[in-house]
Amino acid sequence: MKFSLVLVLALAAVVAADEINWHKLRPAWRMPRYWKRLPKEVMKQMASEIKDLPKHRPEGRIVGGYFATPGQFPYQIVMIANFPEGGALCGGSVLSQNFILTAAHCVDQASGGTIILGAHDRTNANEAGQVRIPFTADGVYYHQNWDPSLIRYDIATVRMSSPVQFSDRIQPVTLPRWSDVGNDFAGVTGTVSGFGRFSDDINAASDVLRYVTNPIQTNTACNIRFLGLIQPENICLAGDNGRGACSGDSGGPMTISRDGKTVQVGVVSFGLALGCERNWPSVFARTSSFLQWIQAHSDVVIEA
Repeated sequence: MKFSLVLVLALAAVVAADEINWHKLRPAWRMPRYWKRLPKEVMKQMASEIKDLPKHRPEGRIVGGYFATPGQFPYQIVMIANFPEGGALCGGSVLSQNFILTAAHCVDQASGGTIILGAHDRTNANEAGQVRIPFTADGVYYHQNWDPSLIRYDIATVRMSSPVQFSDRIQPVTLPRWSDVGNDFAGVTGTVSGFGRFSDDINAASDVLRYVTNPIQTNTACNIRFLGLIQPENICLAGDNGRGACSGDSGGPMTISRDGKTVQVGVVSFGLALGCERNWPSVFARTSSFLQWIQAHSDVVIEA
């Protein structure tokens, strides 16, 4: 799983709207609906800053990540969101039997779609433990301050059309506590999982679930790379060794391990335009900044 993005561009990938055509995915940044929203001045400045940046190529391993084992991330979901120009492949996480958490840019103007839960191989509908549940536009809630031009407040919840039954492959993720508001988590190891691209040289998303780990950065360090785009509502994962989120991972979870629990501290939002393997940070919506909003737009109760 590698990380790419048009500087502030959504990490979704596109598939045919009327069916899941896993072999013809293309990055969402090739779609005009995303390009038209991005500030041209910022794009030009960033391109100038990184035009001579060398590309990092790790050797002798899965580029940028590792294969997950079946059931290792039971909160991970795959989402196909339908748009007039096609469908977007995104990630997300299980909040409850009724709701999933994802990025606003994954569902903004979506007419509906499909949530795939319990998947290790997303292409295998007959896989043990895999469940597919539709959702409609009426079940989509994205933040009222969502700003697609600057990718701010990039968070959403989606109500599935029917509740899912939990199993060893499908479990809810733990959210931060109210007491975590203001905790920057800097220096803590973050884990990002998803089905996105795992190399700049491969256009298709990964069939099987992958994950990467790296330290969480301070927002100050992240802002040096992203020219002031990083807000307090963001959280960043370092891009050391070419690791991070990539096209198709949008909306997916970044988690930490604490007190024996997996806690989701971020939702994949955006990253670098020029490739996944350039050691740049991945940027996420900071879940601890949105606890009140998440509780109001789902059936989750936040712990003290």
